[in-house]
Amino acid sequence: MTPVTPLLGFVLALALMIPGADPDPEGYWLTEDENAVLRIQLCDEGICGSLYWMEEGDDLVDQENRDRSLRDRPLCGLQILGGFEQDEDDPAEWRDGEVYAPDDGRTWSARVRVTGPDELDLRGYRGISLLGRTQTWTRVDPDDYPACEAAGGSTGRSTVNVLP
Repeated sequence: MTPVTPLLGFVLALALMIPGADPDPEGYWLTEDENAVLRIQLCDEGICGSLYWMEEGDDLVDQENRDRSLRDRPLCGLQILGGFEQDEDDPAEWRDGEVYAPDDGRTWSARVRVTGPDELDLRGYRGISLLGRTQTWTRVDPDDYPACEAAGGSTGRSTVNVLP
C-alpha cells in the first residue's frame, strides 16, 4: 500500500460526510404536458405556487371552478399550490399540501418531492397517496417564458392540466 492510499481514503470519507445543500423547490417549473409554468416560492405555510405562464394565452379565466362566483377570475397569477410543509426527516419532500386543477375545478391533496436540481415530482391524490397520480416537472429559466398578465372578462377555457 502506498502512502497516498490512506490519505485518498480519508479525503473520500470526509467528502461523503459533508452534507449537500437541501433540495430547493423554489423557482420556475414547467408542467409535464408543457402547457404552464408555475412559480414556486416560500410562503408563510411552507411552499406555494402560482401560475406564471400559460400556453393558451394571458386572459384565461377559472371557468371550471366549482364556485360559480369565481369563474370569471383570471388564472394568470392564481395560486394553485399551497399548504406544503417540509418533511423534517426528508428535506426533499414537502407534504400535506393541496393543488387546484383549473381544468376541472377540483382541489386535490398533494405532495412535492424534489428529485434533482432541475426536476420535481408533484403527486395529487384523493384520500390516500397510493391512489393518486404523479407528474414530473422541469425547472426552467423564466426568461424563456413571458409572464402572463391577468386580464378579466375572457371566456377562454383553460386546458392547464396540473393533475388528474
